[in-house]
Parts: sequence; C-alpha cells; structure tokens
Amino acid sequence: MRRALALMTLVLTAGAAALVAQGPNDLVVVVTGTKQFHQPSCPVVAKAGSHVKIMKRSEATRKGLTAHDCGSAPGAYVDPNTVKVYTQPGDNKYHLASCQKLGANRTQITLEEAGKKLWPCPVCHPPIRQRTPQS
Repeated sequence: MRRALALMTLVLTAGAAALVAQGPNDLVVVVTGTKQFHQPSCPVVAKAGSHVKIMKRSEATRKGLTAHDCGSAPGAYVDPNTVKVYTQPGDNKYHLASCQKLGANRTQITLEEAGKKLWPCPVCHPPIRQRTPQS
C-alpha cells in the first residue's frame, strides 16, 4: 500500500511539473560547463555573465541536460515591460546598451516588444523574454 501511494505521489508530482514545462522550440539558457538549462530570467544565468549559450529546449534535452528549478529561486521573474533593450535599423537582433555590435543609430524598446520579433544578440547576451500563455 505504501509503495502504491509513493508511486501515485511521484506520478502526480511529475504531472504538475509537466504543466509548467516550456515547449520544445522555446529558448533556454545553458551555463557553460553545467548539466542544466535555465529560464532566461533565472538568477543563476545573471551570475554566469557571458559564460552562457542559448539554445532550443529540445536541443538541450537531446544533449542530456536537465531543467533547473528556476521558479523557486528568488527574483526569478523579470517583467519584460520594464526591461529596456536596443535595436538598430537593418538588424534582426536586440542588444544591451553596452554591446560592441550596437551602432550609434540605436532605438530603445522593451524586452516584451523585442522578444516578439527579434533574436537576442549572441555577443552581449541580453535577457530573453519568457513566453506567457497569452503571447
């Protein structure tokens, strides 16, 4: 009886975790040298600086990486409407203000706006907008 109860608890816990999982094409962040992938707003990613790689969730799982429990870390959510990033004419990427690839003709936009139509710069590694059910 205890074994069945333990198994049922495990199944329910795994099912709840699956409800918050991202889709296979959503972008995740991998800190170089680790075996886990993170949500872009995870504090672990912020502390890693430029030692990160961005890839699709499906690629990370294919490489044997596991999901970090980013939601339990303090400060895990970043409001994409308050974060400012930069873009420039003719560029399909958004950047941090300090990016070496960003020219003088720059436009400031919100992360929410940038994340819907542009890719994050692979040089300066700006934050990545998390998808919400309505976006």
